[in-house]
Amino acid sequence: MQRILPLALAAAACGGVELVNQEKPSNVGGPQVVQHAHAHENERLAELPDNDSAVEPDHPMVGTREERALVHVHTPEAVCSGVVIGPRLVATAHQCVKKARNAVVVPADQEVRVELASSTLTWTQRKVAIVVAPNCSWKHLDVAVLVLAEPAEWVEPPKVAMAPGIGGSISALGFGKCAGEPIRAKGRPGSVVAIESEAITIDVPLCKGDVGGPIVDGNGGALVGLISHRDDPEGSPRRTTTAFRLDTTHARSLLQIATDVAKGLDPAKVGPIGCD
Repeated sequence: MQRILPLALAAAACGGVELVNQEKPSNVGGPQVVQHAHAHENERLAELPDNDSAVEPDHPMVGTREERALVHVHTPEAVCSGVVIGPRLVATAHQCVKKARNAVVVPADQEVRVELASSTLTWTQRKVAIVVAPNCSWKHLDVAVLVLAEPAEWVEPPKVAMAPGIGGSISALGFGKCAGEPIRAKGRPGSVVAIESEAITIDVPLCKGDVGGPIVDGNGGALVGLISHRDDPEGSPRRTTTAFRLDTTHARSLLQIATDVAKGLDPAKVGPIGCD
């Protein structure tokens, strides 16, 4: 049975997130490994396509709840993946909106939008009204929440849960495309190989455009993190990816603030959102 964590982000019609607890599997192959594998920003540019170079499927792939919640995120700088976490809330990587800090209203002369599956055959669009992001570089907390101008009430968001322990099964979703491979929005199975205070390392390679996509628990489909960056250089036989967790104190605080903004909190009244 799942247990509600002390900081429960109650689901609400205006855009709430529910955070649940899951039992962690026993460690595989010894104690947890803690490693710092954040990429340099100049290495990340190859993984963030812009609007001109993005390649997207003609039709949504919505065979599961997690696939239905997967979205494209279009910003002036790049195209990323993301995931619906409430009727008016979309979580994605901070680097996709890396200039944003705290709660920022999207200027009228800029457009940030998301594409969501409205059915198995068609996409629909929602403009982003407000971006809620940490008051730090994305390399410290690669999580941001987009507050939509209009809700997408037909999408059932996955629950946000604790990350599995080492050896725990996960599935990575995104619209990334690796060289010589087709676009893959379907979940790519893998497992957790290392755990940090804010992130996990998974044995799933990253493709261009996957950044911001959801990492879900392989046993129940709960949302445990967001794809951030690859850990290994091109040509390396070891191909792992860092994903930032959503069960940490900093991430949970950010999600709660975004929920409050979606409910009507004035963005100007949001103070610095911590990440260290």
